[in-house]
Amino acid sequence: MTHTRLVFLRHGQTEWNLLGKLQGQADIDLDEVGEQQAVEAARFFQQWSFDACYTSDLKRALRTAQIVATPHGIDAVPDARLREINVGTWSGLTAAEASAELPRLAELYNKGIDFRRSPAGETQAEMVRRALPAMHEIMGQHEGQQILIVTHGLLLASIVAALVGGRDDASMLGIPENTCYSTVTVRGGKPWLMTHNAPTTPIT
Repeated sequence: MTHTRLVFLRHGQTEWNLLGKLQGQADIDLDEVGEQQAVEAARFFQQWSFDACYTSDLKRALRTAQIVATPHGIDAVPDARLREINVGTWSGLTAAEASAELPRLAELYNKGIDFRRSPAGETQAEMVRRALPAMHEIMGQHEGQQILIVTHGLLLASIVAALVGGRDDASMLGIPENTCYSTVTVRGGKPWLMTHNAPTTPIT
């Protein structure tokens, strides 16, 4: 029986991460710390074997993917379906500022109740419906291989939960930190969670 292994990696830090701002699909690049985190992630994965790399097309993920994928001699293939959730007009706000518009935000998230991120944004379920077909395509094209997928915190946790638990609830696993990774092994068509939120950089 062949095994397919999906290695999900969250992008490195951005200035908005540091400031606690919601990014969504705002195209924010890595800051200096994020660049170094990506370099350290590449060093961590240097002995791993990747057959392909797919990434969100947003700068912070694409740059992280390029740094990690290049030593393996593979291209980072961008796919807009792997973008973070669209938070609409909440982009650039802190969680506290967004909560002023939706007072039950923290309660809804912690209870695993889906909600729309501002009137112009997506729900978590809509994000998963956007991204899940990309995952099935990747698994179909790379059966028996090890694939690196570089994306964003909420999307990563939601997709992994959907694959292994049949639920698109990110709170089921928790959102990984910058440049932490999760692994899913597909055996006989069934995905199994092997690792979640494991660090690639030294813990300080």
